[in-house]
Amino acid sequence: PTQQGAQKRHIWGYHLIVEFWEAPFDILAKAQIVENILKNSLNGNTSDKKYSDKEIKTISYQFQPFGVSAHAQLNSDCSCVYIYIHTWPESGYAAIDIITNNKEDAYKILKRLQEAFSPKYVCVAEVVRGVVKEEWGET
Repeated sequence: PTQQGAQKRHIWGYHLIVEFWEAPFDILAKAQIVENILKNSLNGNTSDKKYSDKEIKTISYQFQPFGVSAHAQLNSDCSCVYIYIHTWPESGYAAIDIITNNKEDAYKILKRLQEAFSPKYVCVAEVVRGVVKEEWGET
């Protein structure tokens, strides 16, 4: 069903809002591990590397005594991806945002993250991002 007064829009991206529960403490606790997982999720895996280090940028912050906030960004000619993660290892919890210009890529990245972090439970909300122009009218 269409929301009353909803505007037509041009879709430019997909945003997956993800929660992982009961993931292993040792994986969630260290910034370098989390950062490597984010890089690998963008490339598939290290043996199937598609993008150069110039195309993938990462940054992370190591909380004390444990916990991580990290960001990975892919900018290539054909793809633009942003991943943000915040971990609470003591609770086995991670909050993740995956933003892509392609829905299929977003779910491939999510699958790789699930394989790497091994959560027992996963919750995903999908938000379609776009631009509205008044001249396009209502749906």
